[in-house]
Amino acid sequence: MKCNLIKFFAFLLIIFTIVNTGCKKDADDEKGAPPTLKFRTDSGYVHSDTTILIGKTFKVGLIAAKGDANITNFMIKINTGTTQTYLDSGLNSSGFVIDKNLTKGVSAQEIWTFIVRDKDGNATSISMKITADSSSVYGPVYTIPSIILGAQNDSTVGSFFDFRNNKVHTLAQAFALQDSIELCYYYDFLQGENNEIASPNANIDASVYTGQYALANWTVKNETRYLKTTLTDAQFYGAVNDSILIATYNVPLSKRKAKNLAVGDIYSFKTTTSGKFGLFRVMNVTGTDAGTVEIMVKMQPY
Repeated sequence: MKCNLIKFFAFLLIIFTIVNTGCKKDADDEKGAPPTLKFRTDSGYVHSDTTILIGKTFKVGLIAAKGDANITNFMIKINTGTTQTYLDSGLNSSGFVIDKNLTKGVSAQEIWTFIVRDKDGNATSISMKITADSSSVYGPVYTIPSIILGAQNDSTVGSFFDFRNNKVHTLAQAFALQDSIELCYYYDFLQGENNEIASPNANIDASVYTGQYALANWTVKNETRYLKTTLTDAQFYGAVNDSILIATYNVPLSKRKAKNLAVGDIYSFKTTTSGKFGLFRVMNVTGTDAGTVEIMVKMQPY
């Protein structure tokens, strides 16, 4: 009797294993073909392991196409000893062609990985290794001792700044120079974010800059991204080349706004259009929507 029971349970185990394996195979089959992803190999694109100068911007082109299901996620990861997510973007697409301008950081070696995933969970990735050129030298730093900007209702001081020409502009002036404007200042009553430095492409409420020159009417909106740092005053004032500017900026952690500004805050930033790295220190903040902010800037020269 005991022997028969053992045979019976062994038989059940075999049947369970076969059924379970068959179900798993069916589930895997249901996922279908994964998406495809490849680098653009045209002239001007980096598409394989290479050596690049520290701080140099390089262009990567990617071509993605769905397999049996639409692509729902595109990611870029960078490994410099630890892995960070550089970009994580949701979408619902049968495919895309995209160019990304990336910057070689200060690490000796970076592994960039590009990933697409479809709605069934299938993922495809490609990678390249970027090594720092041994002839890399750090560039000079341009110092702007004082920039004073007025908030949106300041009637005497402009809210917009043009790094290319080192000049403050009013809203009307900035409207005529949209491609040069990379920084703006305002006071935010709605979100409680108070004194803010941002750029035209930030999600600034329409009530901040109004009238015929309002940001909603701009056709070119540059974006600058910011990251609050833990740098000391000594490190900020002691920056004599752009090494600390490059090393301090972190793409995944950067934001489109520098919020709740207070004297002594030191922010790292990067301009999207020109690709320049910089730091600014808040020197003075006064008032609200008719107040001003004063910053000192150290950045890569144009």
